[in-house]
Amino acid sequence: MAYTTIDKPTDYFNTLTYTGNGTADRGITGVGFQPDWVWIKNRTDASSHKIFDSVRGAGLEIESDTTDAQVGTLNAGKLPSFDSDGFTVSSSNTVNGSSDNMVAWNWHTGATASSNSNGSITSSVSANTTAGFSIVSYTGTGSSATIGHGLGAVPKMIISKSLASGEHWGTYHASLGNGKALALNLHDA
Repeated sequence: MAYTTIDKPTDYFNTLTYTGNGTADRGITGVGFQPDWVWIKNRTDASSHKIFDSVRGAGLEIESDTTDAQVGTLNAGKLPSFDSDGFTVSSSNTVNGSSDNMVAWNWHTGATASSNSNGSITSSVSANTTAGFSIVSYTGTGSSATIGHGLGAVPKMIISKSLASGEHWGTYHASLGNGKALALNLHDA
């Protein structure tokens, strides 16, 4: 597959900074699209990074700097909804701390998650082939497997996290070569 030239990258990825105000159900706008993956970090406080995605559902969070399992409740919690031009946050210090400087990195697939059987394990995938980005959810078997990702080309980078257990974030990049990986939450070689 040949690479596509993207005339306006902010149609697929956009960074937004905002100042927290500590109020519940606060709409954060200005992203330019309804995000499917939101990664929020309180830059004033030493709290963990918070990641939310549309495949698992609004309200469910994971932390990129820990091995913690997924927490939250669908359509509740720290990010209760993905909205047409951004997202809604709760009063939690980690996503909306009063007077705290926040950053949100936002990715857009623009696709509703669908079942993908292009692998030995069926996955749920929301993919944007133009941007080369997909969100994939699947139930592992504990054995070697292949998982469909919906991109139509070999991924250059893969980040994976067990939602149910305290596992490290498995991170692969093509420049590492096959059989090598990093852990997103560690500083190991």
